[in-house]
Amino acid sequence: MNSNLSQFGAAHDLLDALHQVRDAGLSGFIPLVFFDEFDTTLDRQPFGWLRHFLAPMQDGRFQQGQINHPIGRAIFVFAGGISESMEAFGQDMSEQEFRDAKGPDFVSRLKGYVNILGPNRPKNASDPYFVIRRAILLRSILHRDAGQLFERRGDKEVLNVDSGVLRALLHTSRFKHGVRSMESVIAMSQLIGKHRFERSCLPAVEQLDLHVDAHDFQARVQQMELQDELLEKLAEAAHEVFVKELRDSGYTLGPKIDDALKTHSALKPYSELPEDEKEQNRGNVRDISNKLARAGYVMVPARSNEPPFDFPGIDLELLAAMEHERWMKAKIDAGWRWAAETDKPNQLHKDLLPWRKLTDEERAQLSPAEAAAIGPDELPEAEKEKDRVLVRGIPKILAQAGYTVVKVRTEN
Repeated sequence: MNSNLSQFGAAHDLLDALHQVRDAGLSGFIPLVFFDEFDTTLDRQPFGWLRHFLAPMQDGRFQQGQINHPIGRAIFVFAGGISESMEAFGQDMSEQEFRDAKGPDFVSRLKGYVNILGPNRPKNASDPYFVIRRAILLRSILHRDAGQLFERRGDKEVLNVDSGVLRALLHTSRFKHGVRSMESVIAMSQLIGKHRFERSCLPAVEQLDLHVDAHDFQARVQQMELQDELLEKLAEAAHEVFVKELRDSGYTLGPKIDDALKTHSALKPYSELPEDEKEQNRGNVRDISNKLARAGYVMVPARSNEPPFDFPGIDLELLAAMEHERWMKAKIDAGWRWAAETDKPNQLHKDLLPWRKLTDEERAQLSPAEAAAIGPDELPEAEKEKDRVLVRGIPKILAQAGYTVVKVRTEN
């Protein structure tokens, strides 16, 4: 049985629903009753429905006029429409208001709860799994509404979808109305008679903006894919930016990195770099889209005569710290450790230091490999500046492929 309390106009509507529950119980069944949006208002009072559930939940009976009606055994399931989690239930009210609404009494009668996460990240919480939830929901919605997009390949059923469309559906900043917005974007897309979900199938920007941040969504659709020849081209461009900055700072080619003598072993053409150093540049380029997304930016095709893009100070610092973290992780995964002097043959590097000095508690949270590899101090300012140089070079690197960087709006 399903009852949506937002559709009820008064308390007597709930009594009619409880009579149906009672009838089912008298027929010899244990009713399973789903009360949707139980946390909506009643008579302009927040959580006004709660008091009407106390007797049925506690005593298995409800009162209508002067008569008490037994319900018997039943299972009540309450689904919230306002609170995103049990922890958020009643948090927008004062303690007295929550008590007046019988919130504590209602909670005391519950036998359990489950926080059902939707397609968006919870507010103010780390959630790396929202993409998996979106993928499951997206496959289910498309199976139901556009099953012709799936193709059988051996023992697998594969969705025919443009990679940019899929990226936007899985990674757009937020679906404004949760699953309903996912369903609406699919319903508004021109998929009738189509066997592949192309970019041209997407709804107009004005329609998209009802359910997602259209600018963010479209930017992700158009975001370039870094692989093969393009990846190598941009890795070479990244190295050239790095070399130019070092030369402008007075560095020359030398057998090893020596800041006192201003020599650096990587001051040579990209083609002459050892493979591990080429891979460092590829890693930098591969991670560009990830860093940009975490800082609220995306890559989009550049318009002609577009002025060069510069990251503002706060974002520059954030992106530089991310780049250093990426570099450190790659080094640690390859077996490098910190030492006071860099020794490449023995995989020792003086810059395997945290962006800022870690507290004892933060160090305790490091993995064993990280704890053994990371040095004790903070990364020196001169080395931080090298990471900032790499970040400042991102727009120049992307310009080689005809792309630029834009800040997207984010919704909390």
